[in-house]
Amino acid sequence: MPGSTYDSVIFIWMQGERDAKEQLAEVYARSFHAILEQLKTDLKLNEINFVIGLISDFDMQDKQYPHWTRIREIQVRMAEGDPRGEWVDTDDLNGGEPGVAGGGLHYTKEGYVTLGQRFAEKAISLAKKKQEPKPQRPW
Repeated sequence: MPGSTYDSVIFIWMQGERDAKEQLAEVYARSFHAILEQLKTDLKLNEINFVIGLISDFDMQDKQYPHWTRIREIQVRMAEGDPRGEWVDTDDLNGGEPGVAGGGLHYTKEGYVTLGQRFAEKAISLAKKKQEPKPQRPW
């Protein structure tokens, strides 16, 4: 949107299944942060809030997707380790018992609606949260 300015941008991220399948856990966080940095550059912003949708409990034994649980752990660490980040749980959205593998890879029709609501709630919470500026580095 040429000529527009933004008070706040909240990036919604629901991705990780392919990374789990292709065993890309080692580069997942770095890739995510590279996208955030590119968005900051493109939008001429110093900071961007983000909400990560945790990949579901589809393969908690890492049988079909070897890095499934590692990607989930990384997603939570990224969100909880950044004051501008949040994550939403999806374990109850794929038709299985929450926390137990057995639901589908993708969500039920109702699950997608709930996912959108959860993203909106976290995004609104981040938009309202007073963000402390990052300390200036001496270099």
